[in-house]
Amino acid sequence: MRIVIVENEGLLLDLLTDSLRGRGIDVVGRARTREEALPLVDETAPDLALLDIRLVDAKDTDGLAVAEEVRGRYPDVGLLMLSDYTEAAFAERLLSMEEVPRAIGYLGKERLGDLDELIEAFTRIIRGEVVIDAYIIGKLMSRRRVADPLELLTPHERRILGLMAEGRSNRGIAREMGTKISTVEGQVHNVTHKLGLPESRGSLYNLRVLAALTFLRSTGSTPGS
Repeated sequence: MRIVIVENEGLLLDLLTDSLRGRGIDVVGRARTREEALPLVDETAPDLALLDIRLVDAKDTDGLAVAEEVRGRYPDVGLLMLSDYTEAAFAERLLSMEEVPRAIGYLGKERLGDLDELIEAFTRIIRGEVVIDAYIIGKLMSRRRVADPLELLTPHERRILGLMAEGRSNRGIAREMGTKISTVEGQVHNVTHKLGLPESRGSLYNLRVLAALTFLRSTGSTPGS
């Protein structure tokens, strides 16, 4: 796979480049600023752009603006945002760039310590999936609003929704919960029915995107809150 890295910290940019190249990832370009990022994507035509939310000499969320511009100009390029913040509102803005989000992800920088997890996220995003940091999902679970849509769900169903919002497949949820795939399929149906998510809209992948959006929007969270 071909990726470009747009990262604020020079040392981290070097370490990440060397580590990924050592695992056979083709890092075809690097940048540290918003001004460098778009020409880089245009010149290299990568499969995925790995973007820091905070860039050199820019606003704290300038990487999100780059993501929006890249998606607008080059819709086939996957996007993975990295951040020290892991704020739900940033994830919601990322997911809201399109009516049905795809090929997009948001992870905390602490995930860089596990290259296997990072490369798996690359692969999933390039396939068109949505990847959301499990830490954000857990954070949201602990601070839901009173009378939010998730109150319709049992604790077990909220756990299923959390795993759906992370982008887990039914097989992945079954493995995590220690149960059968057929059991998970029924539980996913119950969750989507209770939340009014339109199962006819498309694939199970789209259901997971809708689940993530329901999850994020039910919190009413803002950056730094």
